[in-house]
Amino acid sequence: MEKNIYVIHENDEWLIPLRESFKKINAPYKEWHMDKESFDFKKSPPNGIFYNRMSASSHSRGHRYAPENTKDVLGWLEKEKKRIINNSRALELEISKQKQYHELKKFNIKFPQTFYAKDKNEIIENSKKFNRPFITKHNRGGRGLGVKFFKNTSELEKYINGNFEDSVDGVTLLQEYINSDPKVITRVEFVKGKFLYAVQVDTSDGFELCPADECNVEEKFCPTNPDGNKFMIIKNYKNIEIKKYEDLLKSNGIEIAGIEYIKSKDGTHYTYDINTNTNYNSIAERKSNLKGMDSIASFLYNELKK
Repeated sequence: MEKNIYVIHENDEWLIPLRESFKKINAPYKEWHMDKESFDFKKSPPNGIFYNRMSASSHSRGHRYAPENTKDVLGWLEKEKKRIINNSRALELEISKQKQYHELKKFNIKFPQTFYAKDKNEIIENSKKFNRPFITKHNRGGRGLGVKFFKNTSELEKYINGNFEDSVDGVTLLQEYINSDPKVITRVEFVKGKFLYAVQVDTSDGFELCPADECNVEEKFCPTNPDGNKFMIIKNYKNIEIKKYEDLLKSNGIEIAGIEYIKSKDGTHYTYDINTNTNYNSIAERKSNLKGMDSIASFLYNELKK
């Protein structure tokens, strides 16, 4: 009986590199776009393995209920004991920074001081707890959605009473601003639950840090990276937190992820995002033997053959 890798997603653009990687190794796959596909949950799922690539930012592409649809599909697959890469627990973390930080705390991983607010009044009240600059961000965000920088509460109040942009789930995070020099963040990539590589990302232009090729702007020069690209794979990377990251991923059923942190001026690492729908930058990968999507495709094909 025919077996396939089923890719659960909502963004065709982000799948282009993965399709190419599948073709290189002749891996049989099918795509389930969560805003186009319909399912009969009374039937048994097809033969194969299932890779969940649902994104927290799906609503920004007009796919408001794609994560909810994915939750239903993953529940169906789990009930039928299907092999899923990034299961329903992984999806829970993808769409909630609040749940991510709960896990970071559990594994003793440092993250910026963060408060959660459900309405405008709570946002303003929580901001008074900071005595230095802070940022807001969406609980269900991705791609830097809702990330704004404020020096103080009065600056925030102008935003709240003006062009305020609420999180799709109604929860806004207020987080201490970590001042880094140079202005870079580090994204640590994992495939099969194990460290693959770390990439440095230039943040001097702001917080929209999507590494997918469609988001990358080649002509934007990054002074911290010798080749000028905003994304650069770090050679001989070392980080004592890697084992903690791997333990956290394993505990939450996450096998493919990118974890982001920022280093303050005093050298402290602050982890702030677990991304279970990780993308890779082809310009950064040109100078490396490690290829993110190739690694994923090989991993999935090996799982399918088991």
